[in-house]
Amino acid sequence: MLELLKGKWPLGQQLLAGTLTGVLGAVVAIILINATFFKNERQKYHRILNHWSWNDLGIVFISICAGVGEELLFRAGLQPFLGLWITSILFVAIHGYLNPLNWKISVYGIIMIGFIAALGYLFKTAGIIAAITAHSVFDAILLFQLVEKKSLNSV
Repeated sequence: MLELLKGKWPLGQQLLAGTLTGVLGAVVAIILINATFFKNERQKYHRILNHWSWNDLGIVFISICAGVGEELLFRAGLQPFLGLWITSILFVAIHGYLNPLNWKISVYGIIMIGFIAALGYLFKTAGIIAAITAHSVFDAILLFQLVEKKSLNSV
């Protein structure tokens, strides 16, 4: 486990690479999500996400949990056996973004395969911390973009 956490790059470089990758992926996703043709899907996911009460701390917490849990499972657990591309496609499919009945979600899913493959590449070249950071930053940016936040006092 220590070897996995150590990675191939120093911690600071992994954090920087992960942060930059997460921001870049989130910018691409936000551009697509805000596209006119994606309006109905954006509204659907906005309703789903806003079913829960969110605050800044909750967004950061859930983003870190998803980043740590999913990257340990998919990158460290499955990718060494399934390979980068199959793991990336499986990840996106499990999240419901490859839907033959909804081409708009599938467009998003295909783009996400590229981003998730980038996380797999980060894992292979830099280390798990880089992949976890990228995933967490990506999720946090998208959640901050899509949810209506409540103050800590109102929760």
